[in-house]
Amino acid sequence: MLSRRQLGIALGLGFLPPMACDADEPGAACSIVLDVESARALVVVWSATALRMTVTVATIDGRVVGRWPAEMGEAGIGTIDADGLEAATTYVAAIALDDGRVMQPHVFRTAPRDDDGRAVRLSWSADVDPDPAYDSPIFETLAAQEAELYVSLGDWPYADNPPWPDSIEGFRERHVQARGWQKLQPWLHGVSVRAMLDDHEVRNDWDAATFAAEPERHGYALQVWDEWFPRRGGTPVRYQRWRWGAHVECFLLDCRSYRDASADPDGAEKTMLGAAQRQWLVESVTRSAATFKLVFTTVPLDYGHGVDHWAGYTVERDGILDALADAATPGVLFLTADQHWFAAQRHRHGAREFQVGPLSRSPLPLPALRPGVLARSAEYCFGVLDVAAAGVRVRALGATGNVLWDETYSAAELTLRRS
Repeated sequence: MLSRRQLGIALGLGFLPPMACDADEPGAACSIVLDVESARALVVVWSATALRMTVTVATIDGRVVGRWPAEMGEAGIGTIDADGLEAATTYVAAIALDDGRVMQPHVFRTAPRDDDGRAVRLSWSADVDPDPAYDSPIFETLAAQEAELYVSLGDWPYADNPPWPDSIEGFRERHVQARGWQKLQPWLHGVSVRAMLDDHEVRNDWDAATFAAEPERHGYALQVWDEWFPRRGGTPVRYQRWRWGAHVECFLLDCRSYRDASADPDGAEKTMLGAAQRQWLVESVTRSAATFKLVFTTVPLDYGHGVDHWAGYTVERDGILDALADAATPGVLFLTADQHWFAAQRHRHGAREFQVGPLSRSPLPLPALRPGVLARSAEYCFGVLDVAAAGVRVRALGATGNVLWDETYSAAELTLRRS
């Protein structure tokens, strides 16, 4: 989030035109910084009226490092990949549109190099619905944490709110409403994002069976999500991994695109991830040289309602945990969302999971308490990770900053081991 001083500096920099405004006009344009690495960042902009844009990136003291023009596509979205950046550096991105609008600047920080041992801060959560019924101060609280990166675990937007769209245009409008929500802007203009879809971007609890029943609507929804969260090179694979310095490697799972029907009998053939993603996950985590391996899964490992999460895919889940335990890989931590309450949980071979959310949607009633659930609370919440060589501090915070969990773990304490 830009402080008043930073915003004043950014608006006064020579690379910003004098007509710059300090906020996006509601419903007319919105932007986001995605997939930041140590030397580049994706800047994605939507506009209802512009045909072209120019993105200028400078250091916080005003040194321009690049200027990139781009056309706005059919969906009104333009994307540039700002490269040639320095690692672990704060930048300001200014966006000028050919309709005369100059958007609020983005401040973002590039990732440290893989061998950089500095401490870092990340945050994560899920569920963004601009309905006023879900209003709270949580986005101000989240922005105040000043995380270098936010990992979104889905349900942004709730595209399936009634009436469920039946066209490309309908799904695009849902994304405009959710991304352009004014309450998000101070936070989004001060952090970069890595994102994965879950179910409500398409329809509630979607899987292979619902896709087969309505392929056209599901196809529209996925096409539009990919427009708003593009990937470098246009790769069809959504799951991803990235480093954030010497002590963090992140693994963001796609728990929807490859899953069998949740209602199918559990067994060796039933899959949530698909064979390729499952192999990629196990091999990537066990070979990672980072001190901590953060596995982000949009649905929790267990202890939730129904079988739409890993509770319906226990054979595959246990096989993954068995493989990580056999490798005795240190520093593995599972970070999840979806069920609309905070939970700290322990699983097979001592695997630790922290579940957060929602940001802006109703918390759900808690199910019956089961062994393995260490703490939980049904309220708006998000997670914050402070990672250094000595340990990862895990905090779960409520809408006002109230602390739901605060504990630090060494890599050895996060090693899965067969008992």
